[in-house]
Parts: sequence; structure tokens; C-alpha cells
Amino acid sequence: MTDESAASPLRFEILGVVRAFRDSRQLDLGPAKQRAVLAVLLLNPGRPVPTHRIVDAVWGDEPPENGTNVVQKYVAGLRRVLDPDRSPRTPGELLALTDGGYVLHVGSLDVDDFRAALARADTERRAGRHEDAAGTVRRALDLWHGEPLGGLTGPLFDAARDGLADEQAAAWEMWAEIGLARGGETGLVSELSRLIREYPLREGLRAQLMIALHQSGRQAEALAVFRDARAYFLEELGAEPGDRLQETHRRILRNEPFYTEPVDPWAGRQEPTPPPADPVSVQPYSPPPSSPAPYSPAPYSPATHSPIPHQAAAHQQAPYAAAPPHPPAWSGAGPLPGHLFAPRRQGVPWAEVVLAAMLPLVTCSLGSWLYFAYAAVQRRTRRDVIVAAGYFAMFVTMMFLMLIDPSNVEIEPLNPTEEAGIMIGFLLIPVAAVHGAVLAAHPGDNHRARARRELARQFAAINPGGARQAGIGRPDLLRSFDDGGLVDLNHAPVQEVARLQGISPIEAHRIVLDRYERGPYSSPAELPMRGLLPQRTVRRLSPWLICVPPEQMTLQPPAL
Repeated sequence: MTDESAASPLRFEILGVVRAFRDSRQLDLGPAKQRAVLAVLLLNPGRPVPTHRIVDAVWGDEPPENGTNVVQKYVAGLRRVLDPDRSPRTPGELLALTDGGYVLHVGSLDVDDFRAALARADTERRAGRHEDAAGTVRRALDLWHGEPLGGLTGPLFDAARDGLADEQAAAWEMWAEIGLARGGETGLVSELSRLIREYPLREGLRAQLMIALHQSGRQAEALAVFRDARAYFLEELGAEPGDRLQETHRRILRNEPFYTEPVDPWAGRQEPTPPPADPVSVQPYSPPPSSPAPYSPAPYSPATHSPIPHQAAAHQQAPYAAAPPHPPAWSGAGPLPGHLFAPRRQGVPWAEVVLAAMLPLVTCSLGSWLYFAYAAVQRRTRRDVIVAAGYFAMFVTMMFLMLIDPSNVEIEPLNPTEEAGIMIGFLLIPVAAVHGAVLAAHPGDNHRARARRELARQFAAINPGGARQAGIGRPDLLRSFDDGGLVDLNHAPVQEVARLQGISPIEAHRIVLDRYERGPYSSPAELPMRGLLPQRTVRRLSPWLICVPPEQMTLQPPAL
């Protein structure tokens, strides 16, 4: 390769399969693990990434024996492809090794171009140039060539993929809003219908479809969209549609025109922007400082928090606020949280305790194993399954010993095997009764709790501000609903984090302190990446962990 071609700028793409181009020629990035190492560096452009974090992200629970040497080998392969004029093991300006880890200096990255195009489209929209703005948004969306970070697996890549998908959905909402504002509703109906199937929880897309149908003279179909949306949200989330859908429905019923004045598609929706984490940790994306000021309608704001940091972001870190000591009155968009979550059951479930204690007595030990089988199905833990299997094995043993000689129909005398079976049966009655009562008095995980946690996660993803106000993941607050036992890593106090099984008080202090020093967590997968907990512990606790994005407010770290 000539010096001129080697000096040509590189372009990297992650909005699909990870690719690299020099001019218009795609480069061969080598094996899958080498592409994964490149992806980790692309998620932290211009920032040093320690070797151990590359190993955790690429290999997860099965790291190679000598991870440092393996990463060095793949980095040498990347240098050979990306910077061919240098020796593969000679540090260069493109991919360098620093005291903090490997640093990739990215010249052009498609996700940066995507975000810059959306900011430019917002400027054009504010200036009333809707045709130009719509074209700019479509060109930004054309940068996507499949599922982001396609083919890569692991907590880091999954979190980044989810954040990018949210940004893509918000971009589609922006494109549809521009189309409606310039009167192109006829051609939007089919596209919005497709987008709703792809993003069923995006209320903005459903409201835009209702407006497009209404402005096309298809009022009945617009109202049918609302009925379908309401049925879907009630079935999937147990919640009514949010304020925007409700208001759109009311305006259509009153036959009020839309877009006589600019409409704010994000009215009343203030997405929190958490502070950036340290340079080597995964951190939420916040729009660059050069983004245009708000306008009417409101400017584009990427939905939720992408874990990919912006290349040009150089914000100062600002501590963020924990949730208030008591949940404030509900004032955000969307349904009242009390409508979403059932009242929490307080105290000991005495009915279940009595049933568990009486079952061995009523059935003369024949049904002593039934409650333990029920508890194993509900809690789904290895210990409960082993206990249920043990009681069932004792029941089978008892029946086998008592029926081993079916020809013996005489009542007296009993043979030794029958006596052993009867003895086991009599022993099972008090043991199973006491054990079952104790087990029932300490409710563990169950199907209802898992369903509540899933509902709470969905609600927090749709409305982070509402989740903070409702106290999701805050067992230290007095609440009128049940979130299934979630613990919010970004807001829960030290004592609640320490109550999680397998987390010592020292580890809990480190987790809480780290969120103040290096920024909030975007997912529980960051705990092992920050060196706070083993990956095995996080994987076991992940059903009970949530990371609700914090508001950007000033707060001093708590005294630990």
C-alpha cells in the first residue's frame, strides 16, 4: 500500500456490523474477537480503555488464560490493518498504548455523523425549512445498515445496542413530526404503521399516526388507533396511555386542527441528562454543547441514555441528586404510578403459612412435598428445587417401604420395612409442617414479583422521571405499590444495597461512592467493568437490579 493510501482518512461504522473504510474500500478487520476489541475502542473514542476492561467486554465469564497478551495480539492485528505503514507492535498516533490503556483516535464515526445530522435537521426545522430538515433526517437514518454492533454479544454491547435503538426511534419520531408539520401526512401512514410494529411502546409514533389519519380525513381510523393503543398498553403494562396520546385523542374527538401553530412533540417531557462517567467507563450519551437551543416545537432530544459517549463531549462532571426522602406528588406525563403497580402486601402471609403447616397433617404426610414443589416453581432457586426434590424422595421412599410386600394383607404383625415406612411418615409430618410454615413466613422470589419487576422496568424505560418520583428501586421509601423488590443502583442508599445477598457492606459503600465519583450507572453490567463486583455476583443479582437515570442536579456525596 502506498503512503498516500495509508494516509487517507479512516471511517468507522457501528450502526450495523462493525466496519472500517479507507476512502471507499472496506478493510478486512480480521476475526470476530479482533472486531470486538475494535468495537470496545470505538465505544470510547479518544479515551484510554484498560486491558482488563477489554477482556471483560469481549470474553465475559470465559477470559483467556493470558488476556493481556491476547489483547495485545489483536491490537497488533488492528494496527496492521488500520495503520499498515507502521510496525504492528510499534505504537502509532491512530491506536496507541498509554498508561491508562489503549486509545483509538477516530477520524470519522457514523454514530457521530448521525447525531450531528439530527442537530443540523433541528436547526433547519427551527428555521422553517421543513423540506431540508426532512431530507437531513432521512440521510441520518440511512447511515444505519442493520442492528448496531451486529454479531457482538455481551453486557457492554447489549447496553450500547439498546441505547442506539432508542436514538433511532427518536429520530424516526422527529422525521414524522417534520413530515406532519409540512403537510405530508398521506405518505406517512404506511411508514408510521411499520414503525409502530417495530417500536410498539413509542407513544409518539402512535400519536403521529393518529394525526396523519385525522388530517387525511380518516377520523374513524385515527380513533381506532387510539383504541388499539389503549388495549395494548393495558394488556402489556397495566397502564393507560400517556398524556400525549390522551390529548391527541381528545383533540380528534373535538375535530380540532393540528399544526395551526407549531406543536411540541416532547412537551412536558424533560429527559434527565446524567453526568459523564470516567473516561474508561461506559457512560450515558448527552447531546454535544453545540446542539441548537430549544425552539417551538421543542428540539430533538435523543431518547433515554445511550451508553456510547460522544466524541466531542467535554462536559464537566456534576454530581447528581438522589431521590427525595419521600416521593413527591405525581406531575409527569403518563399514568399515575399507583395505577400501574398493585398495593404492596405487608407482613407475614398468614394464610399461606397455615396452609403450609396444615398440609402434611391433613394428608397424613402423603402431601408433605406439595407445598415445597409449589415454592420451588414460584421461587425458581436451586435451593428450593433441592428441598422439594428431597421431600418428594422421602415420600417415594416411604410409599415404597410400605408397599414393598403387597401380598401381605394382614394388619399385624408389620414387617420391618413397613415399620420403617410408617416411621418416616410420622417423622415427615412435624418436620414438613414446621419447615413449610417457616418457608411460607419468609416469602422469596415468585412469579408475581418477577412480573412486577418487569412492569417496573418497562415503566422506568418509558418515563424515567416518573420512575424517580414514584420511588422505583427505592425500598427505603414509603410507597403504595410493589416493584417486585428492585434496587436502584443510582439512587438507593448504602444500607439497601448492602441488603442484597452476596454484597458486603464494604462493597455497598464502594458502589454508592463510585456513582458519585465516576457518574451514574447505565446498566448493572457496569459493576464488574468498574471493578466493583465479580461478574458472577452481578449475573445472579441482575433480576433485582435497575439503573434509573438520575436528574442532573447538584448534590454532595453522602458521608460514608
